[in-house]
Amino acid sequence: MRFSEVFDVSITAADDWFDTFLPADTKLFIDPFLIWEEASGQWAGAHDHLIDFFEMVFDLVKESEGDAESVSWKQAQKLLLFPEPYEFCLGVAEGSPHGSGSGRGLQQEMLEGVKVATGLGMSRVAHMEMLTLFQGGMGVDRLSDMTCNILKSYFIKYTQEVARRHEIPIQSVTVANAAWSRQFCRWKEGTFELPINPYIGKPVILTPERFLRQIPVATPDGFWSYAWSTTSEELRGDLTFDIARNVGRRAKAKLARQNPDVVALYLKHLEEEEKEPYSVADDPNLVVKWYELGSQLSERVPLNFIPQAADEFERFIEVVIDNFRHSIEEQDGWQILRNGNYGREERVAQALFRSCVIHYCRANDIDLTGESNAGRGPVDFKFSQGWSKRALVEIKLVRNSKFWDGVLAQQPQYQVSEEVSRGFFVAIGYTDAHCHPEIKKKISKAAELVSRTSGKKITGVLIDAREKQSASKLHNPGLSDKLRQSDAATGDDADASPSDA
Repeated sequence: MRFSEVFDVSITAADDWFDTFLPADTKLFIDPFLIWEEASGQWAGAHDHLIDFFEMVFDLVKESEGDAESVSWKQAQKLLLFPEPYEFCLGVAEGSPHGSGSGRGLQQEMLEGVKVATGLGMSRVAHMEMLTLFQGGMGVDRLSDMTCNILKSYFIKYTQEVARRHEIPIQSVTVANAAWSRQFCRWKEGTFELPINPYIGKPVILTPERFLRQIPVATPDGFWSYAWSTTSEELRGDLTFDIARNVGRRAKAKLARQNPDVVALYLKHLEEEEKEPYSVADDPNLVVKWYELGSQLSERVPLNFIPQAADEFERFIEVVIDNFRHSIEEQDGWQILRNGNYGREERVAQALFRSCVIHYCRANDIDLTGESNAGRGPVDFKFSQGWSKRALVEIKLVRNSKFWDGVLAQQPQYQVSEEVSRGFFVAIGYTDAHCHPEIKKKISKAAELVSRTSGKKITGVLIDAREKQSASKLHNPGLSDKLRQSDAATGDDADASPSDA
């Protein structure tokens, strides 16, 4: 359920906050460049606060003189270790709002970036992205994690204002990395009155929609293209790698470190470019509305089987999967899985499946877990009703390059790791080739073969997500011919309308 559903909030024109999905992360991220654009109001000083944090880190690194054993260096290390800000429910951990945060590997790379900057005589940067370019760039989720942690005090105040305006219940809770101290160069936790996410029993922190993107404004690829298209012939001649070929992030980081003036020009160029947040209302990549769309599918296809006995659990899973198949093939659900002429990515199909079947599970007291990681790799879905009644469901696109590995190797291994004997391998096809009868037959044979060799019962299912004709345009020439032949034999007028008959 979304924040507004859990707390029964009617969203008005005055609300600019993102209505986050509380049971799992939404694959959107806070981009500091969008915060930089805030010139007035409560966020006007947020970007400076962000940069002040890194100025503090710069001072520590300069004090350390590059000595990794010094107190200053170790203090800088602690500051650059950013835990997953689960309170925001943003990122890539779709199974729950708990991700990994920025680990020690990235921490060390960030330190090296600061070290390079101080070696170049810098004591402050205009954008934190400069440091990420010096170290080769980091994923948008890590950039977002850093921003959420450093500016958490701003986001807490913003959330409290929303809660007061809508009279949302709040509790006194302890928040890690709630602020940082310039005086003592350390993180500070704090106790605040905040709404509670009932799915994890932890506080919720909201963010304005206008700060959210799928990819950051400043990227190593963007810098590389800018440097190559705008810098002098002399700089181009200094490059020792082939521009026309794929270049790794370390090569791009090397170019950035060797040419900090070009990095500064690139970031200045981005300041002047128009920067658009992700359109939550349009949701072109279906990272937000999958929950509501899946709910609509389940409403259109009510469950026609209700388990009454303990041994009917397996049948329930079969019916749930078949309902999902029917909603895609016969209830126009295929339109949700397509973006124009192209089928959407695997993640969208998995999210749609989850939001569709979760309602069937809730009604029948069956637990559905997404992306379990108990064993050797992620399992898409685990259904359970106690220990003895459990099943795994894997969703794969036929176009996936590892499709056959999924049914022949990965699915049985997941079932071994999770100690589950029953599994379903659900394939989704977008083209005629993907949905050919021979492919369907091969999927079933593969599932049967694996079942015999692994001792784990696996069923293969193919869902046809090809574009369908409107029912009003369908034509069956074979039956039309038979009808005309029948009319001719009986002497009836084949063209007569029902009212003339």
